[in-house]
Amino acid sequence: MATEPTAAGTPPGYRDVSVPLPQVVLQGTLLSLAILVVPVLIYWLIHGFAAFWAGLGGVSILSWIAAVVLGVILHEGIHALGWKFFGGLRWRDLRFGVDRSTLSPYCHARVPMSARAYRIGAVLPGILTGLLPTVAGIALGHAFMTAIGAVLLSAAIGDLIVLWVLRTIPPAAHVLDHPSNAGCYVMESDLQAEEVHQQ
Repeated sequence: MATEPTAAGTPPGYRDVSVPLPQVVLQGTLLSLAILVVPVLIYWLIHGFAAFWAGLGGVSILSWIAAVVLGVILHEGIHALGWKFFGGLRWRDLRFGVDRSTLSPYCHARVPMSARAYRIGAVLPGILTGLLPTVAGIALGHAFMTAIGAVLLSAAIGDLIVLWVLRTIPPAAHVLDHPSNAGCYVMESDLQAEEVHQQ
């Protein structure tokens, strides 16, 4: 049964383990830029500066926009697939939208799942739309693939911050995706059981 958070705040029996999206943007900007630049530097070291710019020379602005938009759609779709298959969610348990304050697209899971499933669903988009295309682009000497992969990898910084925030949450704990922040609510009884177990 769905346990949706309300405007009043944290649902009964849960603990808020999340970060406001504006804070994610603020904290993640420098790291996101580093994630964007490092693959390009690796490409330059292997294939040369001239090869990188030559590979991007024939790419139109429309192609860039289409690739980024498609990547963003895939990113949110992969979140949904990860939570559906690893968390046992149904399609009706998932909601897509755009946060108006930061213009950040999102996929929101409206029912609880395990922290393990939540982490898998959080990390998959960065791997599949960012890391793999970046590595493949560098290996194949494909500048455009490398650049788009780097852009989408850097765009996954919010997901990396979520994984860091949840680093101490036990894998079997029940979590509920936060409707507006990056992160989730964690069932208090699961956290208390883990604390007792560690004593």
